[in-house]
Amino acid sequence: MSHTPIVPFWNRLREISLYPLHADAMLTICVLALCHLVAYLPLGRFLDLLVWVAMYKYAFECLRASANGRLTPPEGSIGVEDSTGWSQIWLQFLFIVAAIAGFVLLGPGGGFAVLLLLGLCWPAAVMSLAMDQNLLHALNPATWLAILGRLGWPYVAVVLLYFVFFASQLYAQAFAMQVLPGFLAIVLVGAISHYVIVATFHLMGYLIYQYHEEVGYEPEQAPAPLRRATADPDQETLDEAARLVRDGDPDGARECVAQQLRSRGGTEALHAQYRKLLALGGQREEQLRHGREWITLLLSQDKDRRAVDVARECLDLDPAFQPSSPDEIARIAQKAVDAGNTQVALKLLSGFGKRYPKHRDIPQNYLLAAKLLAERMGRDAEARTLLDQLAKAYPQHPLAADIAAYRDFLAKLAPAPAPAPSR
Repeated sequence: MSHTPIVPFWNRLREISLYPLHADAMLTICVLALCHLVAYLPLGRFLDLLVWVAMYKYAFECLRASANGRLTPPEGSIGVEDSTGWSQIWLQFLFIVAAIAGFVLLGPGGGFAVLLLLGLCWPAAVMSLAMDQNLLHALNPATWLAILGRLGWPYVAVVLLYFVFFASQLYAQAFAMQVLPGFLAIVLVGAISHYVIVATFHLMGYLIYQYHEEVGYEPEQAPAPLRRATADPDQETLDEAARLVRDGDPDGARECVAQQLRSRGGTEALHAQYRKLLALGGQREEQLRHGREWITLLLSQDKDRRAVDVARECLDLDPAFQPSSPDEIARIAQKAVDAGNTQVALKLLSGFGKRYPKHRDIPQNYLLAAKLLAERMGRDAEARTLLDQLAKAYPQHPLAADIAAYRDFLAKLAPAPAPAPSR
């Protein structure tokens, strides 16, 4: 199993409540809801019982899938025996009998206490049945107490959530019965019941997954998908990060990718994914730090065009952004010019001489900046001023002739001064 921390269920309540809306689950819910119309046929009650068996069979499949860390509904009930659906019916029946016996033997006060106790223990019995597929073990109060003792307050929180789901179900069903004709009410009431069953069973399955070590359950490892020979070498890390984002844990996804980059480096896809996760988390300073680091790596791999793209992203975050080394600026700026990214080049070149007053690339960089100002920005006057400063500061530089030639070229383009007015 992955050692990545599991997102607590209380951080996934929205996803849990929407779990039945996945296409596979909704198809099962709706088809079985329509099947409740068998109640109008001869032997309708028995046929309807078979519908409930099928529903619980699918719900247990959802629970088992969730307990194994699979957070999307299964496609039909394929891994659970038919007897499991009947076991759930028997478990529910025996709990109802116990609740009725409590009222008969202990009166209203005692019966209500028994009902609350059974409600508290119900999820433990269902989870036990899912893990062990043993009805007698699931009916053993010692099993309930063991699960409650190992899980503590998270279990109680799940019980309370279960009752919230159940209360919402009763309210919706009562409303449907009032406003809809009989056959439509049967279908809608069935659909509401199925929705709540799938959601609550997913919740209980996820609780097992989150606390599998405490309850002694070993989640099954899904077989690794076959990959094409051209798949990214870091695809496993990318998939894990994507799963964590879907599970509502972008911080965990970011740390997962960062750990891989720190320990073994990564492919371009992994670096790109890391930057997306940093942007998602608003990690501006880390985006800039990683940008400097990645630009150096890209240049070492002769991926200058990609380095320009990363530089542009960083400049959008901070117009004062500079690569790790001033030696990289001339190379990136020239590639940016070749790619038509004039603004990126000018931002990188701006103030270069002030930041690095003794750097050998000052004439080269400022000559390039002058050409960009004149040819692409129409700022000839600024370009001439920059060239004048270069000619004065570097009269013996190998680029002095090029600087002088471009000064003369711009001078010829300058408009002639207007003649003085005659007197």
